[in-house]
Amino acid sequence: MLKRLSIYLGIIVVVSSCYQYNKPEKPKDLLSKDQMVNILIDIKLLTSANGKNKKILEDHTVYPETYIFNKYNIDSLRFANSNNYYAYYTAEYNEIYSSIKDSLGRLQTILKDLDKKEQEQKEKEAEKTRDSIKAIKEKDSLNALNPLKFRDSIKALAKKKDSLSKLKIEKGLEERLITPVSDTDDQQQ
Repeated sequence: MLKRLSIYLGIIVVVSSCYQYNKPEKPKDLLSKDQMVNILIDIKLLTSANGKNKKILEDHTVYPETYIFNKYNIDSLRFANSNNYYAYYTAEYNEIYSSIKDSLGRLQTILKDLDKKEQEQKEKEAEKTRDSIKAIKEKDSLNALNPLKFRDSIKALAKKKDSLSKLKIEKGLEERLITPVSDTDDQQQ
């Protein structure tokens, strides 16, 4: 029992002595929590780019770290010192990461809503296109005639033509019967 107690006591002494010596000093140019949140959000968004998006960034020679440092007008040392300081104080670092998580969650919700609205807009446009095509088909005279109606109209035209032809033929026969041309030519000779 005494042996266990001395081991636990030894671990506590070592941890507490290291705690005092490794405590980082507060940097003179410490970034605020809000700045750290914004920087870390941007880093997360840029580093999450993959595939095609990452290729676009590389083609435009955008390097995430350089872009972030230029955007916030800081250097890598200032960011590293601030990050180390906040990482040591875990309660503050947890606050920063909770803010990041909340911000990214809201951003994701906003993007999903925008995507949903865009999808609905595309569906409305597709429906309008389908409706306009349907209206055009209904008005189109060639498409309006279905095959049965078309055949019926051809038959009706054929009957009219046939009746006219029959009249001409019958009239021609009557004229021949009355005064045949060939008979008159033969008789005169």
